[in-house]
Parts: sequence; C-alpha cells; structure tokens
Amino acid sequence: MARSLDAATITALASDSFNLATLIKLDFPSPLRFTDWDRDLAALSVTWTSSSHLLEVADVSESADLKVGSLNITLSGVEQSYISVFLNNDYIDVPVDIYRAVIDSSDAVVGTPILVYSGLITNFTIEDTETESRVTVETASHWKDFEKKNGRQTNHNTQQLYFSGDEGFEYAASTIKDLKWGRK
Repeated sequence: MARSLDAATITALASDSFNLATLIKLDFPSPLRFTDWDRDLAALSVTWTSSSHLLEVADVSESADLKVGSLNITLSGVEQSYISVFLNNDYIDVPVDIYRAVIDSSDAVVGTPILVYSGLITNFTIEDTETESRVTVETASHWKDFEKKNGRQTNHNTQQLYFSGDEGFEYAASTIKDLKWGRK
C-alpha cells in the first residue's frame, strides 16, 4: 500500500524521543474508535478512546505476492459493549482501519497518523472460560471475495434446494460433457 508521510511525522520519526500508538476504527453505524495508548487521543478530527480491553492486534504484514491479507484483533469480552455490538449489528464487511500514530513527549499526536491496514470484518468469535472472555475479530482485505462464485449452480442438488421434486436438472451433469462454444 502506497503511503505518504507528512513532514512533521518524518521529523518526529527521525528524533530519539517518540512513541507509537495504535488507533483502530471499526466502522459500525456507531463507529468504535479505540487506542492502545494509556489516554484518549485526538487525531484525524475524532477522539480515540483509550481501552485496556484491546488485548492484541496481529502484526500487519505486506508482500509483493498476490494473496488476501488478513488480520485478527482480540478484545476483552469483559467489556460487554463489544459483544453487544457484534451480536446486534450486521458485522460482515464492516470496514476496519488500523493506524499508527507518532506520539511526542507531551502525549500529543504528531502529524497525521499512518494508515497501516484497511480491511473488512469477515467473522468474529467469542471465547469464554472460567478466567477470561475474549472477542476475536477476523478481518481480511477487500480482495477476500475475488474468487467467490456467485449465483446458483445448474445441478440436481441445487435445484432440489429451491424446487424440491423438480427433476429438470437430474441428468444435467451427464448430458453435456464437452460443450464447444464458438467452434464448428
């Protein structure tokens, strides 16, 4: 992913005293914006809420290979509002953005945070044990559906799902083995 850094961020990164904070946005109808920093942060014209319930963000990796990038975000299920958001909203294909913000010694964001990952929610799991509760949010890049086959298949089993008793496709698999399109 091509990125450009503003001059203030470049200057801060060249110095010896800076920290990095992770900013995560789950773009539900009421967006969730949280950070792993120990205080709330103001960046990109919004406030990012400090959350001790952000347990883990998988490392973001990039490669020149053609593959679907994926990433998991683990939240504490103790915060019931996270579980509620997933159970009460359509979560499939909700946009997820992860930024890295350079923080100076006075806890202020320097320059513009760097977008390091942009994807869509594909699934979530809730794991409850006697000692902890976790919500794992699975995400993937927008290329996740690139090879997905849409629509119905023209075979007997699929026809029975929609029109039981219809035998129109009973011999469809054996009728035409080699259909030569555009040839004589």
